[in-house]
Amino acid sequence: VEITHRSAVNTVEDINERWSVGPADRGMLVSGLDFDLSVYEIFGPLAAGGAVVFPEPANSRNPQTWLDLADDHHVTLWDSVPVLLDVLITAAEGGDRVPSSLRLVLTGGDWIGTDLPDRLHRLVPGCRFVACGGATEGSIYSNYCEIDHLDPSWPSVPYGWPLGNQRYRVVDAFGRDCPDWVTGELWIGGVGVARGYRNDPERTSERFLERDHCRWYRTGDLGRYRPGGISGIPGTDGP
Repeated sequence: VEITHRSAVNTVEDINERWSVGPADRGMLVSGLDFDLSVYEIFGPLAAGGAVVFPEPANSRNPQTWLDLADDHHVTLWDSVPVLLDVLITAAEGGDRVPSSLRLVLTGGDWIGTDLPDRLHRLVPGCRFVACGGATEGSIYSNYCEIDHLDPSWPSVPYGWPLGNQRYRVVDAFGRDCPDWVTGELWIGGVGVARGYRNDPERTSERFLERDHCRWYRTGDLGRYRPGGISGIPGTDGP
């Protein structure tokens, strides 16, 4: 996937501005460098004048190491896939070290368990929990949903709203916007959309298109509009 510098910077700068990431913040690299979340984990704090804590490679998947480093270096920002966040929370729940310095948690890239926000808030009251989503083709993250408390009747977290300079559409087979609650395909548009797939023009033409003066990526995922513009996967986004 070919991502421009402009596209990646748009995501980084919007997250930093939206949640006031600054020189006092410290993040931790827990994703592999071949995974797109690592782009924000490294360049998010650094772009704001903050710092990044790098675990030693031999212990990079050890949750106790994460807790020790978070405590020792006063880590304020966490960004990972939900399963790694779950591992961190589970380790803190069963141990004697809590990442009490955390003020902002971003998680995305996979299904987000509905128990995670409340478990985090019990450990670190006041920490902001932000569910993010999108696709590699949309430059790391394309949408967000900040959660204080999740309705226990909802089986998963809603997609939420587009990040800055990005757009979402739920469309039918003819590319027309679906009414609220009607299932359609999710399209991502705006500055974050990739150039395409390197040396694969056929696949690029299948997944990317220009419409209404905007470049769009056809995700292939299904979603629906909720009142207020929130979209989610049918059967997983609550009543």
